[in-house]
Amino acid sequence: MATFLLLLFLVTILCFPFEVRAQQGNLQRQKSGVQGLSPPDSAYLATKKLLDIALQKNDRLNAALLYQKIGDVFYQAEALPQALTYYYKAEALFKEEGNQVNSAANLIKIGKIYFKNTSYSTALKVFQQALVLSKRERDTIGIAESCSFIGQVYKQRGDKSRSNRYFELALSEYKKLRSSDQIAYTYSRIGSVYEDTGRYPLALKYFLQAYQLHIAENRITELAGILNNIGDTYRKTGDYQNALIYTKRAEQQSLKNNDTRQLSSAYRDLAKTYQHFMKYDSAYYYSEKARLAYAHVYNTSNNNKLVLLQTLFDVQQKDSSIKHLQGDKRISEILSISIVCISILLTFLGISIVSRQRLKIMKDNALFETEKKAMALNLQNKQLHHESLKGELELRSKELTSHTLQIIQKNQFLEELKSKLAAIIKNNKRDQRTELKELIGLIDINSNQNTSWEDFRIIYENVHENFFEKLKAHSNLLTATDLRFLALLKMNLSSADIATMLGISQDSLRTTRYRIRKKLNLPFEEDLLTFIQRI
Repeated sequence: MATFLLLLFLVTILCFPFEVRAQQGNLQRQKSGVQGLSPPDSAYLATKKLLDIALQKNDRLNAALLYQKIGDVFYQAEALPQALTYYYKAEALFKEEGNQVNSAANLIKIGKIYFKNTSYSTALKVFQQALVLSKRERDTIGIAESCSFIGQVYKQRGDKSRSNRYFELALSEYKKLRSSDQIAYTYSRIGSVYEDTGRYPLALKYFLQAYQLHIAENRITELAGILNNIGDTYRKTGDYQNALIYTKRAEQQSLKNNDTRQLSSAYRDLAKTYQHFMKYDSAYYYSEKARLAYAHVYNTSNNNKLVLLQTLFDVQQKDSSIKHLQGDKRISEILSISIVCISILLTFLGISIVSRQRLKIMKDNALFETEKKAMALNLQNKQLHHESLKGELELRSKELTSHTLQIIQKNQFLEELKSKLAAIIKNNKRDQRTELKELIGLIDINSNQNTSWEDFRIIYENVHENFFEKLKAHSNLLTATDLRFLALLKMNLSSADIATMLGISQDSLRTTRYRIRKKLNLPFEEDLLTFIQRI
């Protein structure tokens, strides 16, 4: 018991804090990033060691908490399928123990994964289950968190009225707890709802309230995000001077916090603000810095995920080897006992029978070893094939992402160059107009050339096999442009990025979406994106 408690203390120091709520219900803090933590593979190994001890002692509650802890490690590394697996293992043990407070907290974690994967209907059901359990246990923290996440689901689904209602319910519960940090986060979420609906003064009011609370509590790690929100809201209201001030403050705070994700957002907003000031060189400069910062975040996240998954694979291999060794040992023990029994029996049956039985045992052992080696070789071949397929799929996914980004960047550059050339044509120097118009024509041809799309189609088919054939099977009326649009939609790109890649306006994009729905004969209640994700 003393050894277990010592290990529990060590893993708490090495890893990031548990998001475990005991019966008293300590307040959880929902934050977008975790900083100052040990590498996820170290956290996983330390927690796995504790989990093995808890399972050996049949300590089901601690085992559930440790399963949940490992799920947290995978969630922070964005290895969501693995995180979901461990959360469900924890949930099964919580239910068996009748621990509804921890079960509700764990359901919120499960819901967050579905929410992050845009499975909003499933996420909503899970958050509602957590809310029911929390109300049954009169757990104020659970009620507040459940309402907050339900509000976020409704926000993503476009139901702003229900979203605000649940955010207000969450805010009321957090005020009962006097939890200033969660109150601030909720203010920020309410502000984002008003921002989405174009009610910028109200959005600004809530963002500023959140900012004041963070300042009062000296939560400097949270300032960059809220400063970005304030600057973005000022920019949308046309107050570019204040937008520039707050976004620059967000940039400086992100640098102090070493928060690359928020730094990327600040750079992106600065680029937009400088574009409104018609300082295109500064806009381009910050746009490029935003791209580099985002690439750094993406690469760091992928590296951490790969290291963690490799560690998981190694541990699973080790566990498998131990089980095989234990099985072999058990077989050897059984075999030894059998030999002893047979020897006693053979003493009464004679030397000739003993000889024949020993020969049979030797043959059986040889056959067993042969079969065991064959099974091990077959398993090794399957594992190698699996790793090969996994590596190939990751490579193709990276190629597809890289190719898509290149197309977006090229078309954005050509659109900007085209706008600048059009502005030059409006100048009174008429002797330059003919040549500039020819140059714009060349840009139009280049921005819609089929070569890049053909390369994109080949890479896309490698990742999403037979995607275009399946679409054509639904409708033979789809044009090449329709197929391109549906391929980009399946990648979950934004409308702005799809319009840029297709070289069309947002209005034309809506027309294209409507035309495709008619060609596919989709019912009015069926969402086009949901349909495409099933293909």
